[in-house]
Amino acid sequence: MTVIVVSNTTPLIYLAKADKLHILKKVFGNIYIPMEVYREAVESGLAKGYSDARKIDTACNDWIIVKLVSIDLGSVLIQNLSPDIDEMLRGIHAGEIEAISLAIELGAETLIADDRAVIRFVRGIPSLFKFNVIGTGDVLDIAFDMGMISQNEYEDFSHVFGNAIAYVK
Repeated sequence: MTVIVVSNTTPLIYLAKADKLHILKKVFGNIYIPMEVYREAVESGLAKGYSDARKIDTACNDWIIVKLVSIDLGSVLIQNLSPDIDEMLRGIHAGEIEAISLAIELGAETLIADDRAVIRFVRGIPSLFKFNVIGTGDVLDIAFDMGMISQNEYEDFSHVFGNAIAYVK
């Protein structure tokens, strides 16, 4: 059985900046991203000359699969929960909404996201979201436990990005 994993933008950028994007492939195999995440991570990054955008783009030609989302998260929420969509989605941006939607659409096992609002939102409605949410820190923990990165690499990454990823756990 293939595990389906969807990623949001920030984990891709953090891992690419640290030259650790390949960890996602080693841990999960192929991962999926929605088109909006591609726009945020690659198109916007390339326009600004960011080297991490080139790394992510290269991975999108190999093991990161870019998908168009065909379901509307707002409609899913209205049908299943509440018409108060604006309040529920406060602080969640377009790429994050598409990542959540794609995880639902694909029946993903895992969503990789670092944004607090996304994590609270998904974990707050376990009856609707049947997937786990993990952050970049969790990916590093898995990679370390599997022997894919050394103690020094783990500590270096945690030192550089620690404040940004610490709250996910």
